[in-house]
Amino acid sequence: MGAYKTSVLNALGWTAGGKVVSQVLSFGIGIALARLLNPDAFGLIAMMIVFTGFASLLTDVGLGSALVQKKDVTEAHYSTVFWTNLGLGTTLTLTIFSISPYIASFYGREELTEIGRILSLQFIINAIALVPRIRLVKQLTFRVIATADLCGMLIAGVCAIFMASNGYGYYALAWQPLIVITVATIFVWSYSRWAPAVLYSRAALGELFSFSAFNFANRIVQYFSQQLDKLLTGRFLGGESVGLLDKAQSMMLFPLRNISHTVGSVMFPALSQVQEQKQRVRSVYMRSTHSIALLTFPMMSGMFAVADTFVYGVLGEQWEGVIPILRVLCIAGLANSIVTIVGSVYLSQGQAKLMFMVTLITRPLAIAGVVIGLFSGGVIGVVIGSTIASYINSVISLRAAGKLIDLSLYSLLGPLFKTLLLATIMGICVYYFGIYVPLKNELYVFVSQLFLGALIYLALIFLFRPPAFDDLLELIVERIRNRKAKDKIGS
Repeated sequence: MGAYKTSVLNALGWTAGGKVVSQVLSFGIGIALARLLNPDAFGLIAMMIVFTGFASLLTDVGLGSALVQKKDVTEAHYSTVFWTNLGLGTTLTLTIFSISPYIASFYGREELTEIGRILSLQFIINAIALVPRIRLVKQLTFRVIATADLCGMLIAGVCAIFMASNGYGYYALAWQPLIVITVATIFVWSYSRWAPAVLYSRAALGELFSFSAFNFANRIVQYFSQQLDKLLTGRFLGGESVGLLDKAQSMMLFPLRNISHTVGSVMFPALSQVQEQKQRVRSVYMRSTHSIALLTFPMMSGMFAVADTFVYGVLGEQWEGVIPILRVLCIAGLANSIVTIVGSVYLSQGQAKLMFMVTLITRPLAIAGVVIGLFSGGVIGVVIGSTIASYINSVISLRAAGKLIDLSLYSLLGPLFKTLLLATIMGICVYYFGIYVPLKNELYVFVSQLFLGALIYLALIFLFRPPAFDDLLELIVERIRNRKAKDKIGS
């Protein structure tokens, strides 16, 4: 029990630290690029990523998750997955390279041909990187992964800013993700010192695919419904509208990637280790969800309040159209932040099929929300429709996962009301401060709002102590104790 808890805490510490640093770095790089480039350049990349992102899902057909979930993994499993991925990655690179002109024709933008061919190279690199990364994930060795991703982010960001400032336009955004994964892959391979054996086992592939098939199908359906907004917006409203939508989504996803996705990436391998102990799974899942909400709810509320000063003060007036989109997405982010890790429950219990069946119910609702919104209210209608659908789908998914571990929806969500109330109070104070503060510079107002919001929320949670607050303090204290114990042994 103690070793398990320590390994999970260490994994969370490195993953959270790496994610926070890399996402803060990414945030800063994104702001620099937003000031150097116009929304249309970002829209072009977003339109192509609808297709390349879908192709990325085919790189491992869910075999990576199957390797994490399976306890008795042999060298035959690792090598078989590696050669399978390499074949898929090569095929996808050639496919996207060949069909890029047709994608450009679909959108009516010739630039997408070159963008697609650049982005197609990432599939081979991702295929090469998958198995070494999975081996580190199974060992909860997230220190290496965090360092690799951070190095990739830093080098790619510097290159992208240099290209954008020297007139390369959308090419800066096209080469950036390719540089990220190339640097990270080199780092992971140099550390893992693993090489695939010259063997291929159909039996091993069959064992893994029995788990991965439904997980893979679930990811395909999820991705298609999540990217449909950009696909339709790009087709009917143009590159600028997609750029605004993509930028607003990236701002809203910033805290989700830092917190929800960080916890989720650790929870799946961690819960898989105790999958037979339903009570422990339920406890870890509840505490993780409540801790996530304690951090993401104020971020969503605060982002809603500072949307206008952030855009005018940081991004620039050319991004004015982002403001209403971002505010609607912040409302969606409240639900998305706590539902992000629900997949860990399904997968840890070996219920990938159930997760897929739930997806078949929820995704049509998401698609309907996007389509109805698009033709009734343009890009604003798209985000309103998807937000309404996200709340309905969250309830469905949380209830289905809760039944697997005997957890009712009320037991999970009830304790979150106090956290939501405190975050809302903070957001209201920050919003009205931005209206009445006697500062004319929008950037100064934005920075002042950030400090005020942090102080108000910290005061509120110390005063009213929502349930997750004590849990989070305990995790921090435990982490500090483990670090001191390691230092003492080392000395």
